[in-house]
Amino acid sequence: MGRKVRNLWRTISHRSSVERGKLFAGLFLYALISLSVSLPASGHEPFYKGKTIRIIVGLSPGGGYDLWARMIARHIGKHIPGQHTVIVDNMPEAGSIIAANHVYKAAKPDDLTIGHVSGNIFLNQLFKQPGIEFDARRYEFIGAPYADEWWSSYLKQAVLQAWISGSMR
Repeated sequence: MGRKVRNLWRTISHRSSVERGKLFAGLFLYALISLSVSLPASGHEPFYKGKTIRIIVGLSPGGGYDLWARMIARHIGKHIPGQHTVIVDNMPEAGSIIAANHVYKAAKPDDLTIGHVSGNIFLNQLFKQPGIEFDARRYEFIGAPYADEWWSSYLKQAVLQAWISGSMR
């Protein structure tokens, strides 16, 4: 590495002062353009400044989904620029269907509404449950505050019968 730097410096130092000036001017211009592209524009107002972000929870207040939404509401401001307000609204009817329908039909598509509904509600559309007025394919998935773990187990019938009869202790 040291040899390459020394060779580069030798190449630069053996050039004429005009060539060195052009080279350093080019490097300076390159650095200036690189920094100007990566820095935010001054005078540009953040989109969320002074606006209210609503998190609509599809389950009852005080439950797990409500607690997750309130924790997200408390900390989301660190990750979204601008002075904004975040509120949590609960719509607990019909196991999140009312909330999902509201987010789909009534909420404006202005990036100010976040739906926090039961994850399996989208299967209800697949099974053609009555009351579904949303198209799950049109939702944008942002993320989940946790990961579900699904599991199932199976027993042989003889073991299951022994367990039920009480002979297996």
